[in-house]
Amino acid sequence: MIRTYMETDLEEMVRIWYDASVVAHPFVSASFWASHKSAMKEKYLPLAENYVFEQEGEVVGFISLAGERVCALFVAPKAQGKGIGKALLEHAKTLRDRVSLRVYRDNKKAIHFYESRGLKATGEEVDEHTSCLQVLMEWE
Repeated sequence: MIRTYMETDLEEMVRIWYDASVVAHPFVSASFWASHKSAMKEKYLPLAENYVFEQEGEVVGFISLAGERVCALFVAPKAQGKGIGKALLEHAKTLRDRVSLRVYRDNKKAIHFYESRGLKATGEEVDEHTSCLQVLMEWE
């Protein structure tokens, strides 16, 4: 079930973000992600429009929007490959006429996922925090 997040979901959302980030981005040190946990909880997530995927009373994934931009889409590693990310992205597409996002170029699995959901690469830029190349993707 997809629902609007509640403040009580924040701890679990940060845990999912951290765990999934470490798995999906082996080219970025785990210490980088760990150093951003408090900012995710106290700044970034509270400022976004968040939706969580709840399964059997447990939050297993979430998507965060800022206008048309998908700021975050993460699924707990143990729950990946079960259609949760797809459901969250499709939910966002029902709320917006257009969505855009950035994904690390070295995260081939994510790029394939977004392409299979109809997003197209529109450019590249360097992430100022990690110095890694990001692909800009859009759907409309």
